[in-house]
Amino acid sequence: MVSLSTDALRPFEEVTKEISTEKHASVSKVIPLVTLLQRSKATHESQGIKLAAELSSQCQHRFRAIETFYGLAVSTFLDTRFKKPWSVNQTSVSAPEPSTSSATSSVSVAAPATTSSSPAAKGGIWAEFDSQVLASQEHRTPGTDAFIEMRRYSEEKPILRHGDPLLWWKTNEPTFPCLSKLAKKHLTVIATSVPAERIFSKAGQLVSERRSSLKVKNVNMLLFLNKNL
Repeated sequence: MVSLSTDALRPFEEVTKEISTEKHASVSKVIPLVTLLQRSKATHESQGIKLAAELSSQCQHRFRAIETFYGLAVSTFLDTRFKKPWSVNQTSVSAPEPSTSSATSSVSVAAPATTSSSPAAKGGIWAEFDSQVLASQEHRTPGTDAFIEMRRYSEEKPILRHGDPLLWWKTNEPTFPCLSKLAKKHLTVIATSVPAERIFSKAGQLVSERRSSLKVKNVNMLLFLNKNL
């Protein structure tokens, strides 16, 4: 019975370690981990484990429709490790398009300059060609460019799970200028109390009855070394 309960709780331990990381983007893992957790609980529940049935019920209650949350959905879509295997709500992911507002403003400001100093206005052998190029650019809106960029990104192959999505975006920023800005904003570390609790626990181990005479300065130095080495 103890082993069955341990098997039912083991996925929660793995998820806790994944989410509690401090040096890697973890917010994009929420939807995949919740999905895997629910599948795992369903497997244990089918084996007749009562604890697994209760855990499964709590997961469904607490994580219901989690894929519809804008921040989680966008971060999962922008993480090149998880964008394909998970069915993220399309209405939540379609929200990144407003990021092209900056592009819209830049185009509207630059438009008068192109009409006054364009090569087509000067005539010459390239006049007809330049006119055709300008005409084709008028039909391309920032929204169209954003849609094309999202489609190209969707067709990219996902990287391995142990890969670094931030490094991928740094390398491919010239190819996906709009989405890379969203990736910098949404691929973050989840704010939790785990780091503070770890420091308190370590401080309790350092400052004990046998080491109660340590100076505050030395305690801070020991904690710093323990945290950064």
